[in-house]
Amino acid sequence: RDAKSGEGVFTVHTIKEKVCYEIPKSEFGKEFLWVSQIARTTMGAGYGGQAAGNRVVKWERKNNRVLLRNVDYEVVADPRLPVARAVQAANNDTIIMAFNVEAFGKDESCVIEVGRLFTTEVTEFSARTRLRARGFDPTRSFIEKTKSFPTNIEVEVSQTYTSPPDPTPTAGGGGPPQPPNPFAGGMRAGTNATVAMHYSMVKLPEKPMMPRLFDARVGYFTIRQLDYGVDEQRAPKRTYITRWRLEKKDPNAEVSEPIKPIVYYIDPATPTKWAKWIMKGIEDWQPAFEMAGFKNAIIARLAPTKAEDPNWDCEDARYSCIRYLPSTIENASGPHVSDPRTGEILESDIQYYHNVMNLQRDWYFLQVGPLDPR
Repeated sequence: RDAKSGEGVFTVHTIKEKVCYEIPKSEFGKEFLWVSQIARTTMGAGYGGQAAGNRVVKWERKNNRVLLRNVDYEVVADPRLPVARAVQAANNDTIIMAFNVEAFGKDESCVIEVGRLFTTEVTEFSARTRLRARGFDPTRSFIEKTKSFPTNIEVEVSQTYTSPPDPTPTAGGGGPPQPPNPFAGGMRAGTNATVAMHYSMVKLPEKPMMPRLFDARVGYFTIRQLDYGVDEQRAPKRTYITRWRLEKKDPNAEVSEPIKPIVYYIDPATPTKWAKWIMKGIEDWQPAFEMAGFKNAIIARLAPTKAEDPNWDCEDARYSCIRYLPSTIENASGPHVSDPRTGEILESDIQYYHNVMNLQRDWYFLQVGPLDPR
């Protein structure tokens, strides 16, 4: 009676401080992409909006226990071939965590308590490497909020990482302390950091996209697989590009709108004066997509306000965002999340640091200064 329940791909029950997943029988064995992001952080320990890793997972029932397994696609073989058994034997899916079934729901759904998945340090989901921390304190870690949607579950957690002080150096050694490196973004010795970690568990497409082989003459981000299921004297390395799934609404039209366009949202933390120019920069790519046969293929939108959509969140792995990071680094980066089976880009968070404007100014002056009378 005390449970607050949210329905979605799993039903999420919150009972005071307990969080339970009710997993339908139909979702066991299905593959999900688990995306870890730093939503907010302590000064000096990374930046809010940074990616902290992603991996494929699946839930499996074994009698009265539920297992969360890691799924690896670096080594593959056609499951219809005998060699697939050998590949499976050499690449068994690791059990990330095991849970007791607390109750059974209708249609053999299993209810498990998942709190320790988020409030203890789980190697596969930990931000320790990203933060350059040395320890984790579960007594200062707790779940902030959970939301369940038709294809994904979103969880935000406060986690406290520690970096104990270095041992006192012996007399005459060590020299003066070195200033912190602004590019490292890691924790300094003798500090603690409480970060808000955002975890998205997103169902992978039921129908995988056709992958596209990489050609070294054209620059792309890529994924790699060793394929033991082809008729060759060796296991070839398959390299696929990561790309968006653009499909024409009208396959017979020379230029058609896509079934699902690429949409980038502008982080609500973006300085107001830059937002319209970032949107223009995104949509300036539309003519290139039109030459490839797609109209309105890439669209820029302002992030909705809480009043417009209280459930919208930059860290939600269903949305691609241009993220603003308050840093003096003169740079930007473009991490993205892709389906490791095919290379399909599922979500992208472009990150730019505040001082990238200084870099742009310098580039403009250097590259086209002689052509600009100003």
